[in-house]
Parts: sequence; C-alpha cells; structure tokens
Amino acid sequence: MPLSTQTMLDQEARRRISEDPSLGGGNTWRKALEISPHPDLTCLVADRPVPGVDGIDRSEFNLRQLDELAESWAAFYWDRGVRLRDRVAVYVEDSFDDQLQLAALARLGAIPLLVNGRMDPALALSLMARTDPVGLYTDHAHLALLDGRHTQLASLRWTITGDDARALGRRTLPERARYRHGDDDPVFLCHSSGTTGNPKPVIWAHRQSLAGPGWRLTVPEEPTVMLSAAPQSHSSAIAYTNYSLLCGMPLISFSDQSGAGVARGAREHRPTRILAFNQTYSELAAMELDPADFTSVREWQNTGDSAHDAHIRKLIRHGHHVVDGERRPGSVFSDGLGSSELGWATLRRYVTQDTTPRPRFLGNPVPAGEVAVLREDGTAAADGEVGLFGLRSDSVVPGYWNDADTYYRSKLAGYWLSGDLAYREGDDFFHVDRAVDSIRTPEGTGYSVLMEEILLLALPEVADCAVVAGHHGDVPAPVAVVRVATDRAEPAELLARANSALVEAGQPPLALLETALDDDAIPTGATGKVLKRLLRERYADLGAYAASATGRAATAVDGLAVR
Repeated sequence: MPLSTQTMLDQEARRRISEDPSLGGGNTWRKALEISPHPDLTCLVADRPVPGVDGIDRSEFNLRQLDELAESWAAFYWDRGVRLRDRVAVYVEDSFDDQLQLAALARLGAIPLLVNGRMDPALALSLMARTDPVGLYTDHAHLALLDGRHTQLASLRWTITGDDARALGRRTLPERARYRHGDDDPVFLCHSSGTTGNPKPVIWAHRQSLAGPGWRLTVPEEPTVMLSAAPQSHSSAIAYTNYSLLCGMPLISFSDQSGAGVARGAREHRPTRILAFNQTYSELAAMELDPADFTSVREWQNTGDSAHDAHIRKLIRHGHHVVDGERRPGSVFSDGLGSSELGWATLRRYVTQDTTPRPRFLGNPVPAGEVAVLREDGTAAADGEVGLFGLRSDSVVPGYWNDADTYYRSKLAGYWLSGDLAYREGDDFFHVDRAVDSIRTPEGTGYSVLMEEILLLALPEVADCAVVAGHHGDVPAPVAVVRVATDRAEPAELLARANSALVEAGQPPLALLETALDDDAIPTGATGKVLKRLLRERYADLGAYAASATGRAATAVDGLAVR
C-alpha cells in the first residue's frame, strides 16, 4: 500500500500527545499505536527490508505491524536472558533494523548501543568495551569485519545475526518483563561522530529523547512525506522517526546516504521533505541532477554540521514551494546546527532563492531551548565577539556512558558546550568553526569552517573543500584540500583567487592548496563528517609534503617550492 498523508494527526491530537507526561523514547512506538486513527495504513517504508514475524523480508509497515515486530523481538531477547539495564550492542549495515532493535530492547528496559555500520571495527570494539554489552546483534558482513575480536569482550555472553532469528513468530512479552520507564531512565546509547577523537557513547534518556520531537509536535505541520537519509543509527534519524510515528507523518527510512542514493530515493518515493546530513547535500550539489527527480520536494532539512551556502543554492533550484495555494518553482532549505549531544537543533534558518547570502549564518533560536555565546569564564560574549556556543535545553543528553569527566568538562555556566565557535548579532547567530579546528597564525586566527564557506562562494569550480592547520616549521598555517568539478583547474590559479577572497574577508591566506585526487583525499568518519585531525597529521610538515605533491598542489609560503 502506498504512503498517504491520511495517517497524519490533526493539530489538537498532536498537542494532546505532546502533553502526555508518560511519553518518552522508551514507549514511542506503543504510544503512536494507541493514538493513531489509522493504525492499519502504511506509515513507514524501509529501503533496506527487514524480516517480518513470519521471516519474510518486508519494506512496508503500518503501526500494528511495527508494534508486533518489536514485541516479538523483545520476547526473543527476554528468552536470551536480556534484563533491565543490560546493554546489547547493535552493529549492522546501517538501516531501519537499528531502530527496530532499539524499540524491542526498550520494552525490557535494556539499553542498546547503536554503532554506525560504517564505523571501523576497531573503533566499534572500543565502544563496546566501554559499555560492557551482554550481547551483540550483527550481520554476517560485520561479523567478518570483527574477525573474532569481539569474543575478547569480558561481558559478552552471546552473539547473533538477523538470520538466527529470522522466523521469530508472533510473540507476546510476559507482563513481568515489560518495563515502564521513568523520565531519567536511559533508553539507548548512540555515539558521537569522532571528528575530534574516538567516538564517545552518548546516553539518551526516556523524557530527554522526546524533548525535541515533543516540541515539534506543537508546531503546525502541512501534509508531508519525509525521506530520512540521516544514518539510521544516529540520534537525529531516531528523533525524526519518533516524531513521524507520533504525528502520523509518512516516513521513508533510507539507508543509502550518498548523493546518488538520495537522488534515487527522491525519484522512487516522491517525498515532500528530505532529511540528511551536510555531506549528502555536498555530494548532491556536485552532481548533474535531473530536475524531474525532485519535482515533489518542497523542503530540504539539514541537521548536524550547518550546510554551506554554495551547496544550498544549487539544491533549492529544484523542487517547488506553494504560495497562497499556487505552486511555484524552487524549494526551501531548512538548516540547523545539531550534534549527538544537543538532542535537537535549537537554531533554524530557512533559505529560498530570494534569501541574501550570509556566510555561516546559523539562524535564530527556536523555543526548544536557550542558546548563548559564552566567554571561557562563562560570561556572555558581546555582539560580534567570537565565543563558545552553548545550549540549555531539556533535549541535551544527560551524559556519556562511563565518562562523567568528559561530560562535565563540556558544561559551562549551566550550558552544554557543543564545541563550536560562534558569534551573535542580536538574535542572529553565526558559526565560524569547531573550537579544536581554529588556526592561530601570525596574520591572526583563521576559522576553518568560515574559510571553507568563503572558498566555496569564491571558487565555483570547487565542489567541496576542507581547511585545516598545517605547519611550516613551528608556525601554523592554513591549508585547503579541494575537490574540483573539472580536471582543468590549476592549483596555482585557484590558490591566488582563494587567497584574494580570504584576505578580503579578513581571514589569513592559505599556505598550500591541494586538489583532491580521489575521495580519500578528504577523509570522513562513519557519519560523513570530515576527520580534520587526520588532515592535520598529513600537513604537519608542509615543506616535506609540498615536495611530494607535484602537479596537484600550490604553495604560498617562503621557502616552499611553488608547483
């Protein structure tokens, strides 16, 4: 049965469920079933099928079928000896299966550790070791990647794959096994992106995990079909799945986060809204898109790292928007800064074809929380002064598993510090960099993310780029690695134009610009974020590196050969 917006709740029903004091991440699926006026209509499509209770792979589900499948899995885990507060690691090909296992284990009060399937197995094992799981749910491909190393985990009692439980049958969980969460009970563990170090296990609690979606339920929603192409093991995808099930918004849970994959998803499913991370949008912006694939799209929604304006402008040429009931060309881009720890993006901006470009503009606060820019002593920064971005909200996570020290070092004056540098002009907030990525040069501090925005706007042939700190001796110097859309781009000419734009914008010039030979030239982590710590290692000795980069790099530092 095709998806239909007939499943969506009216505004009064949405308000009532948002005010339910028992609602949280531990019972979202059951609450959605209780309140839905159409529980037998298809509400979710998974592009990567999962076995139903009869063992037959299926992609389409209504709320009754989702509840039945989660219930049967919960009974399966109960029979395996899983009990309250036990952790179970989930390490599979990223898909809706991650969220199915979460919903099942939550019924027992157990705590799944959801590990992105793209994560390096050594890092995945390190996360497991820090959380002491009693069991591991995986697939044959990831079991092979682990190569038996998981058996060294002292807490691990069993390992299963989906094939071991393919024919679950229709099961009902014993009433004594069913857990009723309190507000602060942990429901699942996800992990940070690992861009600044090893990924950290992030705790999401019952009430906290619904703070953002609960607020969104109070906001009127037009009939919408969403394609969710954020990593399905990530808290952002989980939050939007919970929101979609509660309000009845039809959802396509999409596991292929590549630009080509999302283009295919838009063509096949005709969503009204697409949710993805910045990396997906940068890939889409670099492609020659067929406008016919995106005629249904009214809105692109970004969470995680704020998107670059140059990429946004290419995407909003496609799709449509509606004014006074009239359909008009061009879509809207909804951008938000978020992270695994923030729980919900509390700044939002909307970009249309008529919006004036404002480099690194994050948007304005939404009522889901309180945002601030702070000095290191916890006092409020003045307008225009770069400081630490902080958030105070019920959506902020309660901690890291087994790592209170790191958690509390990330708090200041009652605010959670996201690790970003920002400034404000009244209610307008601007992002300049991650705190660990700023570059202190003799010419002044360079803000790598702001510099990337400037380069993308000044160099139209550059599809994507990353700016990091290199070193010329003991002196830090900005370096850019760029992915160009044409093989005719000359590094020296690009460097000259790049530095002209940077200096005009008040940023220090690049010491070296390198054109990327392949995708590995800009390394990314499991969630698609650029791993700048690896790039800093690459450019730690610019003199030696320039000597090895014949033909693809240009330098602008005395003592380095210009190529």
